[in-house]
Amino acid sequence: MSTEHHGKGTGTMDESVFLGRNISVAYRMANRFYDRALAPWGIGCGQQFFLLRVYEHQGISMYDLARMGLYDKGTVTRAVQKLEELGYVRSEADAHDRRVRRLYATEGAEPVVQEGYAARLRWNELLTQGMTPEEVEAAKGLIARIAENAILALEQEEKENHGI
Repeated sequence: MSTEHHGKGTGTMDESVFLGRNISVAYRMANRFYDRALAPWGIGCGQQFFLLRVYEHQGISMYDLARMGLYDKGTVTRAVQKLEELGYVRSEADAHDRRVRRLYATEGAEPVVQEGYAARLRWNELLTQGMTPEEVEAAKGLIARIAENAILALEQEEKENHGI
């Protein structure tokens, strides 16, 4: 293993590759897990986030949905269109601003939403298998910090690159 330092921090290149690789593996395995769990309802990991957020925040705008998950407008539009086509979500023009679309989960979404929650619970149980409650809490905190650092790093880079 190389001990040569690359850039800021105390980690080596091998350690940074290792961290990124493990995050990538966990992400891809989660996608496969959700794709399989939700396939009977015609959706996968790409739509489950949006369906659960709409269900939990009836009347949310597409803009707020995008901000909530740090998604771009195109990704949200495609996911919502698929959910509308399947009859799981309906959209209505906002009463005060006709340009804004408000999203609502339909009755037909209920079994899909419940399976989404059950799948999330199963996945979290699988991920934390063999961990103590203290280790689970530590992992949650560390993963949250990694996500925050990723967001802040990209925001800072965008400011520097765009002179903001």
